[in-house]
Amino acid sequence: MVTDRIILVSNGDTTVELTAKPYSVQNTKGFDQLNVQIVSSQGFDQLGASLLNSYVLPRDMEITGQVYAETTKQMQDFRDRLFYIFIPNQDVTVTHYYGYKNRQIKARVQKTPKFDFTNVTSVQNYSISLKAMEPYWRDTEETLIQMANIRGGFHFPLVIPKKGVTFGIKSASLIANVYNAASVKTGMRFTFKAKGSVSNPQLFNVETREYFRLLCDMIAGEKITVSTGQEKEVKRNMNGVEENYMGKIDLAGGGHTFLELSPGDNLFRYGADSGESMLEISISFYNQYIGV
Repeated sequence: MVTDRIILVSNGDTTVELTAKPYSVQNTKGFDQLNVQIVSSQGFDQLGASLLNSYVLPRDMEITGQVYAETTKQMQDFRDRLFYIFIPNQDVTVTHYYGYKNRQIKARVQKTPKFDFTNVTSVQNYSISLKAMEPYWRDTEETLIQMANIRGGFHFPLVIPKKGVTFGIKSASLIANVYNAASVKTGMRFTFKAKGSVSNPQLFNVETREYFRLLCDMIAGEKITVSTGQEKEVKRNMNGVEENYMGKIDLAGGGHTFLELSPGDNLFRYGADSGESMLEISISFYNQYIGV
């Protein structure tokens, strides 16, 4: 069957397409199905069981295929290229393209490449085993939403009237809809950026009433980035110097929810105790997928 499927693997330094000569992919496992662990309890004489929790397990992946070469030296070079990419204790990015959908996942090597000789001297079989600790595939490009930003107020050729020219207009909207196109909840990264003095910035989910709030004062040029999902962190950046701001979270006031995006529409409002007009915020995230 003719297919447009493309599989790329990269360790950051080297990228190889496994679906193009001298390589081919014969079979993949674990690219679609996820394993879910169900935790339950059963009482004496109970019919069935009671659900306690369920967990999505890390994704086990396997790629098998063939390598084609005209000489033994060439074959060894092609083998070495795979050995160089699939290194123990180093992340590998697998990019999968099919049906006009481009998605990728990060994984670690469980078993380095294994090669088997065949009856044809110019062909060898290979197999690779990987484990993705974050089991969801995601888009290759990040989605960026600007909730409040400065829109340019002039264009070229520039004509300056006597009353002057407006160089930029700040968006007046404090609310934005962030659409998660995937079928699963996903973390995000939102950044508070101060254009002047700001006190206690926050981001509020209009529908769930959950919010994230920081107890701090910001000055012009200061940025605070909040990452949610599995890797939760709060970082302040001023003049290129980063500082851990986890201690600024409003724990006592309840503003400690690391907001995530549910499938579909997510309505957010940003604000601050003072200096709200001096605050800009952007939200970025990757749509996540169960399989490819």
